[in-house]
Amino acid sequence: MGGYRQSMGNRIGKLFEILTRRERWQAVGLLGAIVVMAFTQTVGIAAVMPFIELVANPDAVMEDALLRRAYETGLFDTPLSFLIFVGCLVLLALVLSSAISMATTHLMLRFAWNMQHRLATRLMTKYLSAPYTYYLKHNSADLSTNLLAEVQLVVTGVLIPALQATARGAVVLFIFALLFAVEPVPAIVIAVVLGGAYGVIYLWVRKFLDEIGRERALVNRMRYKIAGEAFGGIKDVKILGRDAEFVRRFVTPSLRFSRHMALHQSVGQLPRYALEAVAFGGMLAIVMFLAATRTDVAQTISVATLYAVAGYKLMPALQQVFHGLTQVRFNHAAVDAVHRDLFVDTSIGAPEVIASPAVADSGVGLRFEREIRLRGVRFWYPDTEAPAVDGVDLIIPRNRSVALVGSTGSGKTTLADILLGLLRPQEGEITVDGSPITDANLAAWRAMLGYVPQQIFLSDDSVARNIAFGVPEDEIDMAAVERAARTANIHDFIQALPDGYDTVIGERGIRLSGGQRQRIGIARALYGQPQVLILDEATSALDGITEAMVMQAISELHKSVTIVVIAHRLNTVKDCDTIYLLESGRVACHGTYDHLLRTDTRFLAMATASPLATSESFRGEDG
Repeated sequence: MGGYRQSMGNRIGKLFEILTRRERWQAVGLLGAIVVMAFTQTVGIAAVMPFIELVANPDAVMEDALLRRAYETGLFDTPLSFLIFVGCLVLLALVLSSAISMATTHLMLRFAWNMQHRLATRLMTKYLSAPYTYYLKHNSADLSTNLLAEVQLVVTGVLIPALQATARGAVVLFIFALLFAVEPVPAIVIAVVLGGAYGVIYLWVRKFLDEIGRERALVNRMRYKIAGEAFGGIKDVKILGRDAEFVRRFVTPSLRFSRHMALHQSVGQLPRYALEAVAFGGMLAIVMFLAATRTDVAQTISVATLYAVAGYKLMPALQQVFHGLTQVRFNHAAVDAVHRDLFVDTSIGAPEVIASPAVADSGVGLRFEREIRLRGVRFWYPDTEAPAVDGVDLIIPRNRSVALVGSTGSGKTTLADILLGLLRPQEGEITVDGSPITDANLAAWRAMLGYVPQQIFLSDDSVARNIAFGVPEDEIDMAAVERAARTANIHDFIQALPDGYDTVIGERGIRLSGGQRQRIGIARALYGQPQVLILDEATSALDGITEAMVMQAISELHKSVTIVVIAHRLNTVKDCDTIYLLESGRVACHGTYDHLLRTDTRFLAMATASPLATSESFRGEDG
């Protein structure tokens, strides 16, 4: 029992810790409303007793001093008129009790669902402010599961049941107090029998609920992961004929999830059926007890009626308390997951400093007029021994083009991510005109950048909103959108679409070719008129003619844009001012294309193996 109390205390503590200070005070206010609701429900039940006694014995008006004073003060003509008045008061008390119960229920649900909104927002803010390295170690399906499914389950499976159990528990306590005041012995018997029965059943099933609750969380994550993989790679799934395999993989966790949900809900309803006979038999026993111990028939009837009405309210309340506790027990894994990511998971690290748009756009504290310099930059990925970037020194002059080339695993993309501020070097520094890039000016630095990856993410939205990605719709500059599209050599294609720039391109740009998606990605990078444009294999999906046209357009930006090109096809970087050849995370050599051809055998070997013929042979095809 001690371990159980500590475990439940930990769960309540985690749930309480998830709440903000303001939300905790709201919960305290809600608790006050629950007490008022329980009191009014008990008053409504208690009001039935004198009314029934008057019905059974109208002469009680004159026999009871309080009733006689009320009768005489109200100037009633007959006991019947007084009885009607008392009946109306009882009805009013019951209606008022129901109204307060409805209002309290609404307050509980509004509090809980507002919590769902605020909790999901806080968790999404935490995820999006996490360093880039956090996403290298976490599956996006797990994050989506926590954000969408588990947060909602914290509300529907834990918070709402806990509030309902608290509300009904207060009603149970007030009703037992009333019954004890009227007739102590039957009240004690009812409390021991019914309360003990629910308690024994709960203690019997709690470990089982813990086990299937943890299993539910596990298989739910598996469902999200498999579905995400299937739909995210739908083209490969269809081409390779893997439809049945993904369905087979999905069936097992889906079936286990369904079975656990059914078991949990069945356990929650168990006492309702098991104790109905006990409750009915108890009512008969109470009536017989009252008949044997009381000689006043009217009073016996009124007390029996009170117990009947109390039982009518008591059984559903006890059932809801039990069901709420089983819900909390079964769904505690959702609280654990959300609490862990909000407060415990140290891998999220400190949130990145996000400056306001005005600060970022103005570039306060950072100016780029001469050069970007990397000095002794070293970076290790988590849980690796060898550095991915090892003591790199390089210079990127303003309004020049610099290329990073090398074989797979040489550190090119890692170095690009360091330049983008996504990865922080453990040693060395990056400076802009002598000023190191820090948390304070990171947003200003990123505001200077345009980035084109090899794989372009496109949303299921219009072409214009994909180019001006993340910009509020009423702030999109269509002139800038069109200028960027022209530079990326895709304006004519967009104009030929049914709705032009308003054409919806489908999820991940599924209605476009690879080359078209890539050029929209290039237009996106150019939309904000960056000072530094980083191209990470950005033209690898283009045909030879389109690649040449895009690179020519980009090269014309030299007067106002610094360009960093990461490539494995050396024909892409032939015209760059400086080329850095990387090997095992280090700079092996650097210089112009012609200089490296003459002086470095490794570069010559790469140039000889460069797929110039391959790229030429695909001219005329788009992606």
